[in-house]
Order: sequence, then C-alpha cells, then structure tokens
Amino acid sequence: MNFGWGRLIAQSLRDRARLGKVLIVAADTNVNWEELNEIFAPTDKIRVLTTLSLALTEATASQDDVIFIAPYHTENITAAAGIAMSKAGVSVVGLGQGTSRPTFTWTTAAAASWDVSGADCTLENLKFDLTGFDAITAGFNITAANCHIKKCEFVTASATNQAVLGILTTNAADGLLIEDCYSKGTQTGGTTTAIRIVGGSDHVIQRNTIIGNFTTTIGAIENVTTACDRTVVRDNVIFNQTAASTKAMVFVSTATAIVAGNLMNIKSGAKPITGANVNVIGSNFVSVTRGSSVLVGNVQYIQSANF
Repeated sequence: MNFGWGRLIAQSLRDRARLGKVLIVAADTNVNWEELNEIFAPTDKIRVLTTLSLALTEATASQDDVIFIAPYHTENITAAAGIAMSKAGVSVVGLGQGTSRPTFTWTTAAAASWDVSGADCTLENLKFDLTGFDAITAGFNITAANCHIKKCEFVTASATNQAVLGILTTNAADGLLIEDCYSKGTQTGGTTTAIRIVGGSDHVIQRNTIIGNFTTTIGAIENVTTACDRTVVRDNVIFNQTAASTKAMVFVSTATAIVAGNLMNIKSGAKPITGANVNVIGSNFVSVTRGSSVLVGNVQYIQSANF
C-alpha cells in the first residue's frame, strides 16, 4: 500500500517538485482510508481530506500547494461554483490512468460549474463529465490568468444531455494553456463549442483532440466578443460532426493568432477557420469527405492525400 501510493505521488512530484502543502483527497469509504491516514499522518504540510472542496479550503494561496486525488474518486458538482479554485498557485492532480482517474460529474442544475478565479492554477489527469444534467451553461468558468489544464478528459455530450459550453473564459484570463486533453461528445447536437475564449492574451491550445457536434458556423474553439491576442492553436485534432458544419474554429476579426499543424474535419466547405487577422500556417489539413483532404495555410487550398 505504501509503495503504491508513494509511487504515484513520487512520480508526479518528480515531474515537478512542489514547495507547499501536499493534500490528498479520498472518500472515507475508500478501502484504503485508514492506511492513507496512517501513511499521511496530518501535519501542517500534509493531510488527507474527503472532498476536493475541503482540500481547497486547506490550501494556502501562492505557496505552490498540490492536491492529489485518489484513483476512482468521484464527486458531483451540483451548483454554480460547486468547485471554486479561488486561491492562486494551487494544483489539482488526479492519480491513476484511464478509467481509474478521478471523475467529476456535473448534476442537478444547468448553472453547475467549476470556477477558477485564482491565478496560476493547474488541473491535471482528471475526467470531467458534463452530461449528468442537460444544458450545462459552462462547465468551467475561468476568470484568472495562467490557468493550465493538461492531460484531462472532457465529456460534453451524451444521447440524453449536452453541455452548452465546455470551457468559458473572460478577458482577465490571460495565458490559458490547454494541452494534451481529450474532449468528446456523441453525435448529438446541443453543444455550441468546447472552448469559448472571451479576450485575453498569450493563450496556447495544443495537442488536444476535440470531437463533437458543435454549431455549424462555430466549431470546437470560439473566440467571441473581445479579440484574443498572441494566441497559438497548434497540433490539435478537431472534428465538427454536425451535418453541414463549415467551421472548426472561429476568431474575432481583430484577433492575433497563429494556427498551425491542426487536423480538422468538417462536413461542408473548405475554409474551417474564420479570423481576418489570424495567421494560418504550418500545414493545417481539413477533411470534408472521406478519401480527400485540403491543405490550409497562407490562404492557399491544395488537394492533398488523405489523412
């Protein structure tokens, strides 16, 4: 037992050493609850708690605290700001892989949300199921700078329920980094877009796979209302599975962005990216019909091999 938990946490700490508290979340029904409390006896630097909200309360802002969540741990988010990350510099890291990763499910109310209002927060190796209630307004509300989301899985639509938005930012949320994530939805309409960016600057969205039936003229990534600046969208795989869909991503006309190396699937047209001031470079490919693809870059559309 000691070896197992120690190994999982040591692997994460080896990836990046931490200076602050180490908090561990496991339900008191966890079969290893007693052993966990023996191994991680409470001190001012380490503690075992039963929910993420309790751990976030224990955390101290701007001290590089990390919260590890046990494999197979589950929680429901039932209200607006049901999870509230208001303290800067806190990391939430799931232990396990595949189906053993911690899972959070949005239920009870369309306003249920995970809010990030503390700067420099990180979410890693977690699963987010936004289909426990229909028409979730926005699964995540990010209103602070330098939020980092990596190696997470998002479920945005099922045959029964579909979230309207996966992630929603504000103009204050500079430096958003979303990388190595997987977002999926069934071939059922209802999700407008996976990521809606309202202004801000220095965003990076890279190496993600985003699949869903998004609005035909919007796609998986939407910059709306306020232009984003110095944004990079690269090396993503994007499927807009809605019939007659024409877009994979759209930007405000004055947004400054580089879009490079993305593989995109839409159902109609050959111009999957909208943004008058966006630099589309570096072999972006779009597939409209099976067996064919179009190379999108430097405002040039060339028939190419399938992908």
